[in-house]
Amino acid sequence: MVDGKLNGPLGPMHIVSMDWKNQNGRIAGLQVRQDRHIVTIAPREEHSNSIDVLSYIDPRSPEFIPLAKLFASNWIAFSGSPQAEYFEGTAQRLTEGAVVTLARLKGGVSLPDLADVMAGFGDATDEWLSFEYHLATAPEPQYRKIAQELSDLRERGTDSGGYNGIKNEIAKSFAVMTDPQWRKVLSPPFDFHPKQLTEECGPPFLINIAENKDYSQTAAPVLRAIYTALLVYKRRVPAATTREQVWILDEIGNIGAWPMAVELATFGPGYGIRPLYVVQSTAQLDNLAPRASTIVPNSCGTQIYTGTRSVEQASLINRQLGRMSLEYFDAAMIERAEAAKSKALMGIVAGDADPSMALLEASHHDRLAQEPQRFARDLRTVDEIINEPNGKAYVFMPGVLEKPAYLNILPYWKRRDLAGRYLGDPFHSKPGTVEVATRWGQRHRQIISDPIPPEYAHLPQYSEGKWSYVKGFKP
Repeated sequence: MVDGKLNGPLGPMHIVSMDWKNQNGRIAGLQVRQDRHIVTIAPREEHSNSIDVLSYIDPRSPEFIPLAKLFASNWIAFSGSPQAEYFEGTAQRLTEGAVVTLARLKGGVSLPDLADVMAGFGDATDEWLSFEYHLATAPEPQYRKIAQELSDLRERGTDSGGYNGIKNEIAKSFAVMTDPQWRKVLSPPFDFHPKQLTEECGPPFLINIAENKDYSQTAAPVLRAIYTALLVYKRRVPAATTREQVWILDEIGNIGAWPMAVELATFGPGYGIRPLYVVQSTAQLDNLAPRASTIVPNSCGTQIYTGTRSVEQASLINRQLGRMSLEYFDAAMIERAEAAKSKALMGIVAGDADPSMALLEASHHDRLAQEPQRFARDLRTVDEIINEPNGKAYVFMPGVLEKPAYLNILPYWKRRDLAGRYLGDPFHSKPGTVEVATRWGQRHRQIISDPIPPEYAHLPQYSEGKWSYVKGFKP
């Protein structure tokens, strides 16, 4: 990825990267060779780009209602818990009604506006009652029914039907919108629109979504909303006419339940989206949906395993690798066969045996002495997989590779062909330096910051007028 060699039929692909430490985006920040535009969605950073994630919900669109349903189902995702299914499903339905109503009132909808409406959901305030009136006069009976249900509940003043539990589901999902940093990223004016990734002659993009892992559960609805918007726009255009997209779903299980991420492994390639699931263990995928650790690997054309340390994961690799047959010569058995052969021949000499039968017996024991023994063993045992040296990987590509591949994988900082093509890791490199491989071994090189040359000034990552590169490797 750092070298920008993820190419498709239309040239460099778009890359959408989930980066929990804002580490990968900084390392891969030198993309001028590909004319790649970098957009960084990082609410904890001072200079984050802003993104419009709900522009696809348009009252004039024939898909207006289905898209509102799609948003609501990803904003409040089913967790897979039977006890929570009613509350989550009802919360989805109520959120959908609010989205449709707000979009009709304003001609569109933004997440901050929607959050402000949902903050008073169902309360007897002037603001909510005014909004509920529009909900009650909606053309669709399902939305009018929502308004009637809310009115009846207020009159009874009870928690009939688990109303408080439903409100809690809604409040929990919109808690992220009380975060001023996320509100800023999701409010106009917008620096980036997901539709830009579907422009037929548009430049390649690197979209770096960088949220601290500490806030993964709180920010999960927004992260799902970003990916939902990208998906909506990508599926609207033929995959052959726009750049393919690589979605690097690094530690995606951190955001909890999200069934769409599992389904993406199956239908994503048909839309021109290549999902890459990067996890410490396939068991982490079960956070997304039940049995995801089975469904996702079965849907992926390529599986790469490296640095396995759990017995469960090593057992899976062990079974996938299969078994092999080994041959060996048993010295004790050879000695016994040679002795039996000699005895048969001596019987002929002594006249104690039928020559024909004795020769057959001698020939039999001669073959036994020369025949190797065979036994089956695992290609790699579980303990061998767990204790594998660093830098080794098992690669499975059914239908492409006849057998699994066993590869050496060098870290990018040990590859001479990548020297100067990446910047420093903020968590491992010394400030202002980067480690590169040279003909004399590993060296640290200074990172230079200069005014951006005019030919690169159009790239959004250089809007501040500065750029950085590795000393001795100026692009």
